[in-house]
Amino acid sequence: MQAYHDYGLWFIIIFGVVTIPFLLFIAAPYGRHMRQGWGPDMSARLGWIIMEAPSPLGFAYVWYTYGGLDAGVAGWALCLLWQVHYIYRSFIYPFRLRGAGKRSAVLTVVMAIIFNLVNGPINAYAIASLASHLTDPWLTDPRFILGLVIFGVGFAINHQSDAILRNLRKPGESGYKIPHGGLFKWVTSPNYFGEIVEWTGFAIAACTPAAAAFAFFTAANLIPRARSHHHWYLDKFPDYPTSRRSVIPGIL
Repeated sequence: MQAYHDYGLWFIIIFGVVTIPFLLFIAAPYGRHMRQGWGPDMSARLGWIIMEAPSPLGFAYVWYTYGGLDAGVAGWALCLLWQVHYIYRSFIYPFRLRGAGKRSAVLTVVMAIIFNLVNGPINAYAIASLASHLTDPWLTDPRFILGLVIFGVGFAINHQSDAILRNLRKPGESGYKIPHGGLFKWVTSPNYFGEIVEWTGFAIAACTPAAAAFAFFTAANLIPRARSHHHWYLDKFPDYPTSRRSVIPGIL
């Protein structure tokens, strides 16, 4: 597992570096950006479940297998944060989506599965077996406390933004509208901003290379996607607020 962790760490870093220029020029084929030319497609809801599920399941398996059950309170707290986020994302969020019949490219689903089969397990292994600093004194370390607070803020932003997007459509409606409320006042994709904040907080609280690599990849993946969303809204809606940024209020 040590070799899997080490190679997986480099995989995530390299994948993030490659992802930035790719997504800056090519919008990933899903949701509003779904289009022909990317091979076979599948139900967006089913695709979401099978691409996200490897993260909580892989994390749980490695956690159980490599000493996580004997982890201290700090380690269990980080495990809980991971599982709360990903169990919701894998098994609850897909069934709350509106817009029946949406499709996703199989290619994007497969790439996400590969990423999550690496990311979940190496983060579990890092916390359960490698992070010797995650003992009881770490509970009062400013980095742990600050990281938990930042994670909580990001989690709240992400869920509030998702709720606003979900409630834009009434049952049976399709199409897109301009979202308002919450951080939509300042950015086009506050849900992405919230997720970036979440995993930045997790990385600070965990202080492991695996968590830091994941925080980097999250930003590398979501910032270009947010820029694509922003330009899509500007093109589609002549009255779209030009004062909004893409993802980081007042900055980007």
